[in-house]
Amino acid sequence: MSKVSFRYKERGSATFEKVLRPLINLEIYSAIDEEWYIVEDMLVDSGADLSLLPYRQGKLFILDIESGDEIEIRGIVPYSKLTVYLHRLKFRIGQMEFDAPVGISESDDVPPILGRVGALDNFFVEFDRGKEVGFS
Repeated sequence: MSKVSFRYKERGSATFEKVLRPLINLEIYSAIDEEWYIVEDMLVDSGADLSLLPYRQGKLFILDIESGDEIEIRGIVPYSKLTVYLHRLKFRIGQMEFDAPVGISESDDVPPILGRVGALDNFFVEFDRGKEVGFS
């Protein structure tokens, strides 16, 4: 089995001056254009059940975003909710391809997130002490 690794990326934070985050570049297939698009700086989030895309990125892959099942998701703050439309997309990390459910947000104010269901749960994912995140 192949292994793909990505170095953590340093980003600013509202709380800390600089934070190292497990951000990866991966590809998502667009049935609209029948080609792969690179999605940069997708957060690898082992605490997220669902993968997530902001609205503008979602439009690259789905013509009618609202055609998906409308669901509300909640994060660490239980009274805060986000409406997303559930779709299934094809992802590629290195040479490894997989299909996963994705919530496409009504808003662009969310980061792209790679969550567990259908995505991270397919791999052995190794977080190496703030240095690298590896998939095999």
